[in-house]
Amino acid sequence: MDAPTRNGINVPKWKCLQPLEPEKEASAMKITTVGIDLAKNVFQVHAVDERGRAVLRKQLRRDQMTAFFANLLPCVTSVEVRG
Repeated sequence: MDAPTRNGINVPKWKCLQPLEPEKEASAMKITTVGIDLAKNVFQVHAVDERGRAVLRKQLRRDQMTAFFANLLPCVTSVEVRG
C-alpha cells in the first residue's frame, strides 16, 4: 500500500518506536501542558507545570518527536495553527 498523499506531498507511514534511553530532563519534571510550534524539520516545544511555570523549552528535529513524547506522562498537548 502506498503512503497517502495530500496536495501531491507523500505522507510517511507512522511508526511507534520505543526510545533507547529515556530523556532525563522531560521525565523528571511534572509537565502538564506542552505547546508545539510546527515547522518542516525543526519544532519548538514549550512545556509548563501545573502552576503554569515554564519547565522546558526545547528545539526538536522531526526524528526526535516520537522519543520525546514517548517519555512524557499524559498531558495536554496543543499545536500552533496559522490561519
